[in-house]
Amino acid sequence: MLTRQETINTAHELQENFSRLNSDLPTILNDLQISEEELNQILNMDNPEPGHVWMVRDYLEDKLKEQGTEVYPFSRLADHSANRWFPYDTPWRN
Repeated sequence: MLTRQETINTAHELQENFSRLNSDLPTILNDLQISEEELNQILNMDNPEPGHVWMVRDYLEDKLKEQGTEVYPFSRLADHSANRWFPYDTPWRN
């Protein structure tokens, strides 16, 4: 469980990395296989499904690295081993 400040920081980190991504929204939604509403919940940390937060985090990191764009550092989501409880799919990697 994230503290209030960690939630605010995570939202900022996700939004910053999303803004660095050079891709259109329909492509992103198709890659992630989620709705625009779900994406907004995740980016704003508005009661998102925890697994989806990790999924979007990984997606942003993967796509930014593919583009050669620097990834804004994550704080609480920095270490993948921290996620032991929330499984998620990675459809863009298939």
